[in-house]
Amino acid sequence: MDERYEQFCSGENRKAMHRVFLRFIEALREDRFECLSEICTQDCRADFSTVGHLAGIAEMQSKLKWPGPETNISRATVWNFTARSKEGKGQQLAYVQFMRGIDDGEQLWPFQFGGEFCSSFVCENGVWKLSRVRFDLCYEKGNNLFVRGHWRLMDYAKYSGHEPMINAELDNPWLVIPDDCEPQTDEEQIFELMYKYAFAFDHGDFYFLQTFVTDDFMINGSAHRKDYWTMPLESGDFFRHRSVSDFLRDKYHKEARMMHACRMKNIEINGDTAVAYMPRGEEHRLKNRTLTRDNVHSVFSTALHFIYAKKINGEWKMYKYRIEPVSEQIPVEDECLEYHEYLRGGERDAVV
Repeated sequence: MDERYEQFCSGENRKAMHRVFLRFIEALREDRFECLSEICTQDCRADFSTVGHLAGIAEMQSKLKWPGPETNISRATVWNFTARSKEGKGQQLAYVQFMRGIDDGEQLWPFQFGGEFCSSFVCENGVWKLSRVRFDLCYEKGNNLFVRGHWRLMDYAKYSGHEPMINAELDNPWLVIPDDCEPQTDEEQIFELMYKYAFAFDHGDFYFLQTFVTDDFMINGSAHRKDYWTMPLESGDFFRHRSVSDFLRDKYHKEARMMHACRMKNIEINGDTAVAYMPRGEEHRLKNRTLTRDNVHSVFSTALHFIYAKKINGEWKMYKYRIEPVSEQIPVEDECLEYHEYLRGGERDAVV
């Protein structure tokens, strides 16, 4: 686990929930579940779109085990992590992208899958524990025969791809706990705007979208606009909420999840305005790249997101969202659970 995230993240409750969640993901990656008795409440329940509704630690330890063949590649990376707490209760959100693969020395046989976790926590005697784990599979690619017959995989004839486990109105961390008991730094709040955007988009919750963007919010998808206040709109540009929500709603219908999985790269804050730079990495969308034995141990970037924010009445809001396509791979060790350039040597005030 990367302790530098702990140094960046404010709030002891958030840090504690972050550590617990990473231990849970590490258990899934290593297929070792002894730690569940330490990080989960005794009556913890889990709802996985892949294996169903699980009651208690024993059933979780049994049903969450990897059902496929023995693999020599097992990876998991956490993206878009956020957590909130108040009065001994917590709510947490993250995307996680997994890979199980067989490298026989000549060829690679990968199975990639990713999804969304939205989990509840309670604080027992000063220790934060998972009390409910919810997971929705959002994509699967490659050798899904590894798990076929054991997991419920994506059914693209269904609106959500499967019976949804996460309810946007009931599980959204920012709605479950609207007033976090631990204040966040400006950096955290600004980066979190992207995580809110991803949640709103992926769940089709365009009312929630309005709560953290300005009235003149714009998506700049043309990637070369200089001044959207005066220049005419171009293909890929969407201005104000009606245009933005109509565009996103059209894309939302095309697949179960868009998976805007992002990591923190750089941020520049100038008074009450800021811009954050966040690479998007969707492991199943490599554009013209192919997963090979040479690049399999990498984190991929498929786009760079520019998050423009203003501080209005003490609250950071997004006023422009700009996307530039990129194609980048960064070698990492398979034990790496999170990768943030912002935390791994990137300077806070550097501009991309």
